[in-house]
Amino acid sequence: MQEPITEQSNILEAQIRQRYGVLLSQAQLAELLGRTTGGLRYSLGHPSDQQTRALRTCGRRIGRRVYYPATEVAQIIAGALGR
Repeated sequence: MQEPITEQSNILEAQIRQRYGVLLSQAQLAELLGRTTGGLRYSLGHPSDQQTRALRTCGRRIGRRVYYPATEVAQIIAGALGR
């Protein structure tokens, strides 16, 4: 059961890296998820589900900005698709 999710995660990660690079900004993450930047910012500030909590915890602060590693974002999305 774990194999298909890992395979999906690897494919998704490659696609995300090709389009956005290794780290995604909040604006890029919002675009990927089909959300507005403000809506994503609100959701991350008030997480209501496990996927949003996981996205919030995977954020890495660099200076004043928060970036999201493509590897972890792909795993979170693939995990949500695998349910």
